[in-house]
Amino acid sequence: ETLSNRYPYSCYKQVFVDEVDEDYRSYATMSILSTNLLHSAVIIDQVYITRRVMAQAIAEQFFGCFISMQNWSDMWLPKGISLYLSGLYCKKCFGNNEYREFIQSTLQSVVKYEEEYGGIILDPSQPPAPLPTSANVCQPNPKNNDASFYFSIRNLHTMSSLYIEAMHKKALLVMRMLEHRIGQELLLQVFNKQLCLASNAAGQKIGSGLWAHMLISTNVFTKAI
Repeated sequence: ETLSNRYPYSCYKQVFVDEVDEDYRSYATMSILSTNLLHSAVIIDQVYITRRVMAQAIAEQFFGCFISMQNWSDMWLPKGISLYLSGLYCKKCFGNNEYREFIQSTLQSVVKYEEEYGGIILDPSQPPAPLPTSANVCQPNPKNNDASFYFSIRNLHTMSSLYIEAMHKKALLVMRMLEHRIGQELLLQVFNKQLCLASNAAGQKIGSGLWAHMLISTNVFTKAI
């Protein structure tokens, strides 16, 4: 209902598996979820957790499976979009107060991580933009953010799991900032445009050169915004 595009695949299946290491994992046309998410109707508190996870799994069918990242450095983008879309569903389902509490707890978690370990760079392939200064003030040389960590942030295989988790949360907050900046309607139009281009490309032959629309990158998303 949030997006104007239909589901990109012909079917969707949810498989609940016992003793998995994650609550969910999304694949094309299918999501694998933990049996711990299943609960009796008497347990009301579990509804918030289960519906949020299931909504996130469905959102990643659009951004994550159908439209995937172009490079490892663009990993934050489909994750941030899918988290934002699932958040809109939870806002509609559980109310504005529950949604605001979720955003506030996410913000506090990111701030706590950055204060303790260092700043998070969503796209490590590009240097951070310089801070705006007056014409008479010299800009300092940007320092390498890798020095703040015991691992390199330029490769997915060397990133800390805590860093990746915090980066995903920060990606959601960036989408919220864009919503406040340009409005929810225009932001959803950008998402729908990307889905339309990807849907058209999916129906073409591989040699048509349109399959690049099924990948999303920071540069492409920035230009679309």
